[in-house]
Amino acid sequence: MHPNFSLISPLAALLISVSSCSAFAHSEHGGHSDPVTAKAAALANSSWTSHALLRASMSRGGAPGLKLEVSGGSFDQVQLQTPEVPQAVVLQGGPSSWSVSKPQMGTGGHLWFVASKEEGNQVLRASTYFFFPAKHQVPTEMLRAPRGGLEIVPMRLQEHGGTREGSRWRFLLRHENQALANHSLQLETEGGTRQTVTSDANGIAEITFPRDFLAERLTSKEGMNARQDFVLSVRHEAGGKQYLTTYNHSYNPDRMRERSLPIGVGVLALGMVLATPLLRRKGKKNA
Repeated sequence: MHPNFSLISPLAALLISVSSCSAFAHSEHGGHSDPVTAKAAALANSSWTSHALLRASMSRGGAPGLKLEVSGGSFDQVQLQTPEVPQAVVLQGGPSSWSVSKPQMGTGGHLWFVASKEEGNQVLRASTYFFFPAKHQVPTEMLRAPRGGLEIVPMRLQEHGGTREGSRWRFLLRHENQALANHSLQLETEGGTRQTVTSDANGIAEITFPRDFLAERLTSKEGMNARQDFVLSVRHEAGGKQYLTTYNHSYNPDRMRERSLPIGVGVLALGMVLATPLLRRKGKKNA
């Protein structure tokens, strides 16, 4: 008996469409190399990292400016850099909250914060970045400005919410302004991912952000505007001191998630439409 290829084709389309939808559903529930588990979901709603995190936000009420806060720790001082003033400026405040005046913000759009603390032979440093829409200067000089100590320096800044699942970002690891080759960089995300990458001969480490948003968040009011925190950390020992430096920010869902479901449903519907006449014809023939 020869196979009926005219029947196989639409049925194949139907199976492909079902597979597409299944794959999408799997990805929405964390189907990747580091799957989201119940433990990860719990971490996302509690203390998901032991590192202190810096968060900057626009001031509400009172004088215009920014407010920088620390969660999970405290620091002795915070320094601010902008493209207009690449030299570090020490902010007033502490140990867990600092204010940035409107003049200090400047018009550059890019603000780079570095908090530091030294306890015995341990040197702690945390950094983050804030962007506000403005006619800004290129922040390259600000980023590459020598600061000493142990650093995680983004090769470019995450303006306009450009950090999304699946996107790749490069970071320079350096100590006393010298690149750290073949050095470990750890990634932790609010979605539960734990990952380690190694820098190359030039001290550059590349991070690919995981698809670890829970489906519940993507189908909620937040949708594609949902945001999760991440923190990068690097450790180094030199001169009898233990250095720990972090960089934290946030990332958003992959925009392709919006397109995957309608495409999968459309293919499924098309497969069913194509298959229905042939299935009826086969039913009549068997009758």
